[in-house]
Amino acid sequence: MGNQPREISEKTLRLRAAARSDDGFFSSFVLRKISRIFTSALVETGIKPNAITVTSIIFGLLSAYVAAQGKYLVAAIAFIFSLVLDCVDGEVARYKNQFSQLGAWLDALADRVKEFAYIGGLIYSVGESSAWWLGIALVILQTLRHLSDYNFVHLQKSYEEPAQQLNRAGIGYWLKRILNYPIGERWLMLAVLPLLMPVPDALRLILFFGIISFIFALLARARRISRWPNKEVDSQFLGLQRDTWLPFKLSGSRISWTYPSFLRGCEFLALIAIPLDISPAIRFMLISAVGLWHYTNLYDALQSREPYLGNAGLRMAGRILLCFLSFVLGYEELFIVFLSIYLFGLILFRGGHNVRRGGA
Repeated sequence: MGNQPREISEKTLRLRAAARSDDGFFSSFVLRKISRIFTSALVETGIKPNAITVTSIIFGLLSAYVAAQGKYLVAAIAFIFSLVLDCVDGEVARYKNQFSQLGAWLDALADRVKEFAYIGGLIYSVGESSAWWLGIALVILQTLRHLSDYNFVHLQKSYEEPAQQLNRAGIGYWLKRILNYPIGERWLMLAVLPLLMPVPDALRLILFFGIISFIFALLARARRISRWPNKEVDSQFLGLQRDTWLPFKLSGSRISWTYPSFLRGCEFLALIAIPLDISPAIRFMLISAVGLWHYTNLYDALQSREPYLGNAGLRMAGRILLCFLSFVLGYEELFIVFLSIYLFGLILFRGGHNVRRGGA
């Protein structure tokens, strides 16, 4: 009994160390407080982090289904709880030092799958065609923003020394974190705003804040890279994300982190511009599938891994050409549904392949 306080103290310290240090405001002060309760109990069991991740995905997809029925309060609770479980799986993995290729792959895609599904569920509940275009804009914005974020951070390592720990107690720090629109704040808005206003208005507000946040991030990075030396660095991870048959090389210049987002933006613009005779809901499914395909490419590239079955995804030009041919031949709905399901299936197959071979 005399050693009990020491044991509790050591566990508490390990639980704190298992939390991420770069969380946003809502994650740090709300989600992590809740997740630590679950983590504290689960680290004493034999439950694996991947089982928690799968449970999180189930809750996320369930929340999307409930949102589609118009039950926004129940959906919001399930949606936020799935995010709590996202925190728990990482904490358990770091606490127990249990990491796997499956866990890494699930972590890379699970949040986007749940987020896109929840947006789709909210829009389905109101049955307005115009609302699907708001969802399409949100998926495109989030995809371009995330590709930009990950590639900037990865390239930054070649230009800067590791940054010192920032003062997390300052108001300025937390305001910047909120303006960066991390997942906690973004999902909180998705969960809460439909309870307070019509879904289309909620999505417009979320989209507006997302655009402002993206502009803020781009301006901050433009100022930052102006202090970087004018040199080229290793850019292989950018080249692996080209997803095009054109034989051009992506240089490792100071602005090269923008190239993948620019290419993806061109593809999304083309897919929107083709006057396909399909419902906005089907177009939303297509844009979501293409977005998740590029997330998969990003994950492989950051692992210095050549995208498996990259040609099978038809590359950027192939997907655009297929959509255009469907328009010319008059079989838009059949072609687009097939292409979307095909990409979803290919993403799953690629993930399974990478997990089986243990990754690079």
